Amino acid sequence: MLGKPITSGRLIKWAIELSEYDISYLPRTTIKAQVLADFVSEMIGTTQEEVSEARPWLLHVDSSSTAQGSGAGIVLTTPQGDDMEFALKFEFKASNNKVEYKALVLGIRMAQDAWASHLLAYSNSQLVVRQVNGEYKAKEEKAWCNISKV
Repeated sequence: MLGKPITSGRLIKWAIELSEYDISYLPRTTIKAQVLADFVSEMIGTTQEEVSEARPWLLHVDSSSTAQGSGAGIVLTTPQGDDMEFALKFEFKASNNKVEYKALVLGIRMAQDAWASHLLAYSNSQLVVRQVNGEYKAKEEKAWCNISKV
């Protein structure tokens, strides 16, 4: 039935079930060291110009603050178009802009953790966007602390 003895009870059970349908279990093969070495050598050959022309990661943040609480949504999109969606609930009362800053800072940290080298961030708060871009100055020192994190 199977080429190798199966030590796990669960695998034995499934092997018996599948043998009725003439299906056999084949374990995954491991990656060969030479394949990994070939891949690394191919990737090292890329020039800085090719890397700089790569599509950027996209970060979209949106937040809301009410008397009942505050929260934010973060969507981080890879250059290949894969979306990572996060929903956040904050346990503190804050203004819409403060929650937007927190969401932006968290989104940027998530992008850094995912090794994003080029990031475009989008927010629907015109104040937050212009303060982060340096077009507006932050009136409060606390707001500047949030901006300096970005």
